[in-house]
Amino acid sequence: MGKIMVYAILLLFFSCSGAETVAEVNGKKISSACLQNELKKLPDAARKNYENDHPGFLEELITKELLLQEAKVLKIDTISMVKSRINADKTKRDDIMIEELFKREVLPRILVSEEAMKKFYDDNKSQMQGITYDQMKSQIQSYLTGQKQMEMADKYIADLRAKAKIKRSDKWLKAEESKLRNPIDEAFKNKLPTMVDFGAGTCLPCIQMKPIIEELQHELATKANILLIDVNENPVLTRKYKIMLIPTQIFFDATGTEIHRHTGFYPKDSILVNLKKAGLN
Repeated sequence: MGKIMVYAILLLFFSCSGAETVAEVNGKKISSACLQNELKKLPDAARKNYENDHPGFLEELITKELLLQEAKVLKIDTISMVKSRINADKTKRDDIMIEELFKREVLPRILVSEEAMKKFYDDNKSQMQGITYDQMKSQIQSYLTGQKQMEMADKYIADLRAKAKIKRSDKWLKAEESKLRNPIDEAFKNKLPTMVDFGAGTCLPCIQMKPIIEELQHELATKANILLIDVNENPVLTRKYKIMLIPTQIFFDATGTEIHRHTGFYPKDSILVNLKKAGLN
């Protein structure tokens, strides 16, 4: 190894180890300097999403560290095919190990039944515009498989987190979170039931939802908080509330406790039913 590379590694090590520790994952420290170094490595679009959400990026680093630790426990890097991939591009070692971990521990468990696909079609038949189940079957299967993959991945990560010893710096988190503005938390202050619709201007069901949201904002101005959040303009809130598909509506009671969540187009009467469950008078 060349001297320049050695010096670069030593510089990175000392800058990370000498900086403020913002979290520990099973004894492995993550420093503020390391967080900034990892942030710089992201593509421009991803870095922009996290530049105002360092706590959110810290959670990503914690998850990555947990997955790498689990991959090492399971000796993923000793598998012949994995070793070959890593040797071909050592800069992608971590990504390769995590990808293989998911392939072996999560994805094989996923199966979408015919019954589930038919139920999804029947539940959303009004939006199918006359297209038959057989014509939509492959698309429904892809959609439900993707949804199950996300659910299984979330559960797998949640299980790892539940078993892990994770410490975060309360001082650092408090300082970082004080920089963020959360219109949802601000809405909770008036102690009214709240409905938040996460969407985007390029999504057809979202466009269909917009006039309903605006109508409810006018009709329930003094009785409920009705918020419309654009996921492209609010990546921090999108991550915080774990929005995977749009539109997604989340209902909160007067204490700010989530009581119901729905994905897809939601008619006005269904929204009102859930707002009443949240305490709308």
